Amino acid sequence: MSNPQNSTRREFVKQAALGTMALGTVGNLAQQPAASANAAPADRPKSNIRIGVRFNTSWLNSKNDDDLKFFKQIGVNHVDITMREIEGYQEDGSVSKGNFRDFVKRLDAVGLKIERANTYGSTYLNAHLARPEGQKEIDNLKRIGEMLADAEIPVFGIQSCGATQHLQNPASRWASKQGRGGYGYKEFSTSRSMSSIPRPKYKVTSDQLWKGVLNIYRQVMPTVEGSKTVIAMHGNDPPLYSFLGSPQILCRFADFDRLFSEVPSKHNGITFCVGTRYESGENVYEGLRHFGEQGKLFHIHFRNVIGTLPTNQGYAEVMVDDGDLNMEQVLRTLDEVGYDGIIDYDHIMQISGDQPLPKQYIAFAVGYMRGLLHSLPEQRGRVE
Repeated sequence: MSNPQNSTRREFVKQAALGTMALGTVGNLAQQPAASANAAPADRPKSNIRIGVRFNTSWLNSKNDDDLKFFKQIGVNHVDITMREIEGYQEDGSVSKGNFRDFVKRLDAVGLKIERANTYGSTYLNAHLARPEGQKEIDNLKRIGEMLADAEIPVFGIQSCGATQHLQNPASRWASKQGRGGYGYKEFSTSRSMSSIPRPKYKVTSDQLWKGVLNIYRQVMPTVEGSKTVIAMHGNDPPLYSFLGSPQILCRFADFDRLFSEVPSKHNGITFCVGTRYESGENVYEGLRHFGEQGKLFHIHFRNVIGTLPTNQGYAEVMVDDGDLNMEQVLRTLDEVGYDGIIDYDHIMQISGDQPLPKQYIAFAVGYMRGLLHSLPEQRGRVE
């Protein structure tokens, strides 16, 4: 492969619309950066794009939560958690109000706020497969939605059904590679993943998956209607319609459009993973405009990639400054469409000596992102 270079949701959508008014005629943004980004008209709304970080249970073991304080020390106030960090979720796919409240208080004590609380598709697999047993799993999601809305958590993450969930013992389909100076990253190739296609535990169809995800959304969406919480779908990674012997359904922009039209709501939007969207071969910048102008951008995974599936039959997930994407252009596009949320670095790269926690890479990624935020015209808004 080559390496070329919350007040309310209504107000959120209004901000996106105001940002859209500043746009002129645009061509293919992959080849033509928008000149209007430098204009910064006086009546243009100020940006409030902020940086978020994600972590796992390994960060919860330090004395006085010193590991969590690290995030504050590098200038981060917002975290993207998974429900796995909260006691009870891994056992039954739900958490009690008391355990959730205690976790929020723990983060508050070190100055961190939850921006996105993400669930895992594996905890509602039966619901994804439109099985009767899935209703209990949907009821868990509804309780989580109500809890997040009550706590005014901005984003509730729901995941797609990945093909690996249908395998008995899914083996890794990634290869470990080294970049500049020997940093470690992961590479995916279709030929490697398809060299020995496993037999799924059961047969799955695309229609079945669509029936399941729409049923989930039609039941869960009402739990956040009228609140300050929105629901964001990430989509499949890798974005392949056929993978490991099973179908996947949320791989292209049109698939998200279908989800949003089938379950219409101002609270229904996307976790736009810049890396995954680029891997699919679609134009990232056009996608950001497409969903941004609709007010559907709820969370951004701000990571870089080398290669796409259509062109290279694979891709590599590399350091945020080391891939095909122009991340400054990504950020300016977000600013232009009025995005008013969090960007986070998503996946971790391995740097020498970065153990047991990847603090060096996180500090590098956050510093890089802060620098890009400062490069926005007139440095509008706070850099957090």
